[in-house]
Amino acid sequence: MDGQRQDPTPDDRLRQADALRDQRLWDAAATAYRRHLERNPEDWRAQLQLGHCLKESGDPSAALVAYRAAEALAANNPDIHLQIGHALKLTGNAAQAWRSYARALELDPANEEASREAAALSRLASPMVLSPPTPGQAVQVVFDTSDLMAYFRSDRTPTGIQRVQLSITARALLDPIEGVATVAVAFDTASGGWREIRRDLFLRLWRLSRIGGDPLAPDWAEAIATLEAALQGGEEFAFAPGASLVNLGTSWWIPDYFLRVRNAARLYGVRYVPLIYDCIPLVAPEHCQQLLVEQFADWFSGMVALSDSALAISEWSAADARRLAREVAPQRQFDVTVVRLDADLRRELGPTTQHDWPERPDLPAAHEPFVLCVGTIESRKNHLMLFHAWLTLLRKHGAARVPRLVCIGKAGWLAEAAMTLWQRSPALQAKVSIAHGVPDVALAALYDRAMFTVTNSFYEGWGLPVTESLSFGRVPLVARNTSLTEAGGDAAVYFESMNEPDLVAQLEMLIFDTAERERREANIATSARLRSWGDVADQVMREVAAHAGKPASTQRMALVPGETYALGLQGGGQPSRAKAVSDLMRDGLNWCAREHWGVWTRPGVARLRLTLPEDAPIGPVRVYLGLLGPASAVTVGLRAFGVNAAPPAFVSVALTAYAPQTCVIEVAEPGREILVEIDGGKGVALGTPERPDSRIAGAGVTCAMICAVDDIAARVDFLERHAFRVLRPE
Repeated sequence: MDGQRQDPTPDDRLRQADALRDQRLWDAAATAYRRHLERNPEDWRAQLQLGHCLKESGDPSAALVAYRAAEALAANNPDIHLQIGHALKLTGNAAQAWRSYARALELDPANEEASREAAALSRLASPMVLSPPTPGQAVQVVFDTSDLMAYFRSDRTPTGIQRVQLSITARALLDPIEGVATVAVAFDTASGGWREIRRDLFLRLWRLSRIGGDPLAPDWAEAIATLEAALQGGEEFAFAPGASLVNLGTSWWIPDYFLRVRNAARLYGVRYVPLIYDCIPLVAPEHCQQLLVEQFADWFSGMVALSDSALAISEWSAADARRLAREVAPQRQFDVTVVRLDADLRRELGPTTQHDWPERPDLPAAHEPFVLCVGTIESRKNHLMLFHAWLTLLRKHGAARVPRLVCIGKAGWLAEAAMTLWQRSPALQAKVSIAHGVPDVALAALYDRAMFTVTNSFYEGWGLPVTESLSFGRVPLVARNTSLTEAGGDAAVYFESMNEPDLVAQLEMLIFDTAERERREANIATSARLRSWGDVADQVMREVAAHAGKPASTQRMALVPGETYALGLQGGGQPSRAKAVSDLMRDGLNWCAREHWGVWTRPGVARLRLTLPEDAPIGPVRVYLGLLGPASAVTVGLRAFGVNAAPPAFVSVALTAYAPQTCVIEVAEPGREILVEIDGGKGVALGTPERPDSRIAGAGVTCAMICAVDDIAARVDFLERHAFRVLRPE
């Protein structure tokens, strides 16, 4: 009948699927191919294309199922066996992948791709990890996903940092650039080593995190159980010589993470490459928890001393990092490269449909006008001022004319002021929605249908919601500060930070001046230059591979003679050279995690490596060491010697339970580096009935100082600090 909607024909469905595939809208294309196959299950070509889309979207296991279905319909097609080989390789099954490539060659001896892949897998009989890298050999790029895997244990829906890690790592695993071999790992705090996260498992977690938000769903629970088994039962990961350990997330919360990185660097020549999102805990600590500030200051100090190169997500973050790095290592050029997060979320997820709209009571109806704000509700994001601005709009224009404000994000640090205002204002409760646990596909639908978006933050490392808004053609209204202007470029509308009247004025313009809003939306198409997450991942791999070809820095940070270095966590909110040196002194793995008072040695021999400055006079020195007895009296061995000298015999030192003791050791020929060794023997239990502790330790070490034998001032200063409470003027 005229005027009635007609069902699409099979050819229409297939053309739609092919068009989406050609646009690289993999998830949308996979859905379209499935709809076609419901009516045409014998179409092996569509099964093959479905497999391509699933593989590109990050689910090689599902792609393998589609390829096998195509194989059942066309068993002698060489391309099908080639694609089966690709999927098997991505899931880590090299042996079966080789057989599939061999079958493709048997059917088509001229198939160069199958020949090349089969030859490459044949060479894996002698794995790359067993031989040092040579010119022309692939660089192993190891993505450390420790914090991401820890996040997934309690949450399913990724926030900003997790989305970046997932997107870059997944694309790097799926499609590494030439000359790079990629792998994902996670740090196991129980054993102190890294465990490999198989490619198919990582890609499965990535895909599931994007399409659903229920952490109790059976498919998600099964994936997390597989992850737990990999972390708890897997073998310790073996780094290839000269590998690069790329940390796209956070590691400052992992006890003694750098101790393990240094050990891997010494054993395998591993390079540590962190991605710096921002330095907010150091430059805006008022918006952070005190523990985070202290952990970040310690981490930043150690990172500057340990990393050969670093990445940053914006010019603003890179400038902050370089400036703060000078406080830690003023003599060293901190090598940081900018990798902008200017990625197109819409290109990743494809166009949204009515089926993607999240039907939830905490979100607006599909056709209700709304403004979108994405980000954790915390003091730094300044939702408080945004809520006040919305109250102004409601009181000035009336609720009927003001669109709903939709805030996507859970309550975070110092969110009480904004949440209290929202909870106590009936007007805000009626026109402001707060929701979290929104998966990417639903978030894309919200971006796609919003009038515009708003980001009112005091400080950002990049501003991912700004870029995501642009990718969907929605005007972002943004506070003019920090890196937000890099994310928004010429396409965003700006208001002055902390200027509520200016924010209200810009909101009114975008809400009530439809022509102006549409003009600015049209401007996005010509002024916003976004790239795919695959392009971002390619840049990361290129930068890491370029630095991997350079000699690693072997220079250690030197102690300042006469300065006392605390070996425990030092607190305070600023990075420093002293913090870096204190962390670097511990050598090897025979140490427990640092505490605020100091650090316990493990049973056996623990070592400190004390590096002297190049300009220090060569001559006898004294090493002062602060020790602490464990829960019961113990005798430990102690010795110190120049790294090029023959080690002397251990001297026995009796330690009383929990009693501090200072030892002084003279080193006649120190050279440029001194080793201090503490032999704790079998160790003793730290715990008591009053203070349970399952650890076994040798001795506690509180501090270290080195000075020339004739430096009387340094010796007296050390003794006074440990014998008296020294009062100094402020």
